[in-house]
Amino acid sequence: MKAIRFHEFGEVEVLKYEDVPDPVIGDDEVLVRVKAAALNHLDLRIRSGKSPRPVDLPHIGGVDIAGDVEAVGKNVTDVKPGTKVVIDPTVKTPKGPMVVGVNFYGGFAEYVKVPAVNAVPIPDEVSYDDAATLPICYVTAWYGLFDRGNMQKGETVLVHAAGSGTGSAAVQIAKEGGAFVIATAGSDEKLEKVKKLGADATVNYNTHDFAEEVKRITEGKGVDVIFDQIGASIWENNLKSLKMQGRILLVGVVGGGQTTFNFGPVIVRDLSVLGVTVFNAPRSNLINVINLVSLGRLRPVIDKRFPLSEAASAQKLLEDRSQFGKVVLNP
Repeated sequence: MKAIRFHEFGEVEVLKYEDVPDPVIGDDEVLVRVKAAALNHLDLRIRSGKSPRPVDLPHIGGVDIAGDVEAVGKNVTDVKPGTKVVIDPTVKTPKGPMVVGVNFYGGFAEYVKVPAVNAVPIPDEVSYDDAATLPICYVTAWYGLFDRGNMQKGETVLVHAAGSGTGSAAVQIAKEGGAFVIATAGSDEKLEKVKKLGADATVNYNTHDFAEEVKRITEGKGVDVIFDQIGASIWENNLKSLKMQGRILLVGVVGGGQTTFNFGPVIVRDLSVLGVTVFNAPRSNLINVINLVSLGRLRPVIDKRFPLSEAASAQKLLEDRSQFGKVVLNP
C-alpha cells in the first residue's frame, strides 16, 4: 500500500510517500480502507520530534481516520466488512491509553489496522471527510466543556483560537449546550466565519486586548469558562477575564507551556484550572458528536482537502496557521 512515512524527525521534508507492507490484522482487529484522515497539530509535533508522546521510527502518523472495514479478525462479530466507520484513536490497555497514529501506525495510508472495538460505525448521512474531523477536535471540545468544565446552559464561554479545528468545534458545541460564546481569533476574516458558526461576540486578539474586550462585552462580569488552546502567553489575561468560580480549560500550549503562577487570584476568587486530554474521554463522547452531525446540529468545518501524496503541503498549511477549521487527506 501507499503511505506517508517518516524515517527521521524534522520539517515537512522528512515525509515520504512510499510503498509499505499492507497491515496484517490479529484475531481481534479490523482492517480499514482509509477514505479520509484529518490533520492535527499533534501530527506536526510527532513528526518534528517535539511531542511528549515518543514514537518509534519509521512512523506513519494520522490520528483522525474514517473509512470502510475491509476485513475482520476471526474473533470479531460486532463489525462486518463493508461497514462505514470512524476510528476512536484511544486504545485502552492495562498500562493506560495508547493512541492510533502515535503508538501504532496511523491513517496517513491506504489501510490501517485497529482493534475492532475502536471502529465506530457512522451513518450514511455523515461523510468520510466530516467523520474524520471528529475524534480529536470535536471530542476534545465536548469532553472539555461538559465532562471537565461542567458547562451549564446560560453560562458565558470564551473560546480562544476559534479559527482552528478544535476552536471551531468548541464554538459550535458551546452553542449547542446553550452558552453565550465569545470567540477570539487572529484576523477579522476568521472572526467573520466564526460568527457564522454561532459565536455571539468576537475579538481579534492581534488588534485588541481580549481581557478588556471581555470586560466590555460582559459588562464587567467576566466569563464562566475559558476554552484555552494557547497557554502561557495569555495566562494573566485569562485570569482577568474570569468571574468568581470561573474555570479555565487547558487544552493546548501553542503559546508556551510555562509561566509564573500567582496563586492569589485563583484562591481568592475560587477559580479552577482544569487539564483536558482527549485520550481520557469516554467513547460515548464520540458517539454523541457523530449523532449531532448526522442531525445537522454540528457542522464540521473543513478548510482544504489534499490527496495523500501531498501530505507535506497539507502539514505546511497547518503549521502556518492559515487555515480555518480542519485539513483533510484523501488516499
